[in-house]
Amino acid sequence: MEFNLQDLFQPHGIALEDLLWQGPLVVGLYIAARLLKKKLTPPDRGLKSPPGFGCWRRENAAFLWFFLFLAIVGGIGLLLKTPLGLLQITWALTGLWLIVALLTAYSRDRIVVRLIAIVLYLVISLYLLGWFEDVVNFLEMLQLPLGNAKISAYGVLTGVFVLVVMLWIVQWASWLIENRIKAIDSLSSSIKVLIGKAMKIALIAAAFLIAVDSMGLDLTVLTVLGGGLGVGIGFGLQKVISNLVSGFILLTDKSIKPGDVIEIENTYGWINNLSARYVSIITRDGTEHLIPNENLITQKVVNWSFTHNLVRLRIPIGISYGSDVTKALELVQQAANCEDRILKDPCPMCHLVEFGDSSINIEGRVWINDPSNGVTNIKSAILLNVWKLFKENGIEIPYPQRDLHIKTVDGANPLINPQNLDNPNPATATDQIPPK
Repeated sequence: MEFNLQDLFQPHGIALEDLLWQGPLVVGLYIAARLLKKKLTPPDRGLKSPPGFGCWRRENAAFLWFFLFLAIVGGIGLLLKTPLGLLQITWALTGLWLIVALLTAYSRDRIVVRLIAIVLYLVISLYLLGWFEDVVNFLEMLQLPLGNAKISAYGVLTGVFVLVVMLWIVQWASWLIENRIKAIDSLSSSIKVLIGKAMKIALIAAAFLIAVDSMGLDLTVLTVLGGGLGVGIGFGLQKVISNLVSGFILLTDKSIKPGDVIEIENTYGWINNLSARYVSIITRDGTEHLIPNENLITQKVVNWSFTHNLVRLRIPIGISYGSDVTKALELVQQAANCEDRILKDPCPMCHLVEFGDSSINIEGRVWINDPSNGVTNIKSAILLNVWKLFKENGIEIPYPQRDLHIKTVDGANPLINPQNLDNPNPATATDQIPPK
């Protein structure tokens, strides 16, 4: 098949001799637009403009000047009655590019939206140039056998584009649905998360089916592929599926929910987010731990706020045997009442627990209703108050004490006699052993 450049522009009535001088003119106008943009537009200095009209105007300044130059030259051509077919086509395509870029300038997901805009621009450009049907027929000829069915390159491109568009719509729709669900006060936080995740999964599945259907494939083909993929997924993604199922169980049984204070695997903090695969826990030091959902199902979890927020804290203290025990019990209760976080009902208590080896062991017991604000810090505050009150009232906190008794036996070997321990020469000590 012989290629003829004139055939490409024949639908627009552009002669080859006109193309030879209009092409360099268009290129020259674009170069002038780039130079003018560089001259008039200040450097961005690495700062990114927020989405909107200002960002669009800054990024497309060269195309704006190019569009203006094409309009001026085209107007001069009309006055001089000179046909400028290529210049008019370029002017229309530049205006189309500016419109598409303006429509996508207000989106924060710039990559996906820009990809969609480029595809739409190419399709409309091919249609305006009269090349759309020829390109589609060529892509339809490129076919790939898939079992008894065949899929063309045009079907693959169409399916990928539809999938990208649908996933972008799903992301926006799921965000909107989740915000609507969060506004419903009658639902618990775990049910809100469950409904949001279920809706998102359903929308993604629908987007995938629509994309497959747009490729021209029979959906019954997926049953064969699904059987083979199911076996592979069952073995290769066993842990992932286990975490997904565990995530739905956690959401349905309401054992944990966002905002709860839990303790697992020596990790203490409050739940920030429930995901399909893991639970995000933020500790008191600001570290965020991602705990797999399976661990929350199979391991022991301490939920400090499951039924209510009331938590009793135990504060063990030791005093010397010579101290006033009754006074010490009263001082511990007084130290607890000095803190605002300690509840007055139930009131703080202090009990004598046992007589230890070195001290009399007592234990303070207090209640709080805000474990999310920390447990160690309130214990530290109470112990500091106890230390001050004990110092003021002569209550002693003893050190560990041990009594050591050394017992000797008459007629023992002088080698182990304490009187010979200072002799550095064992042989001399041996010589002093009396004969039998």
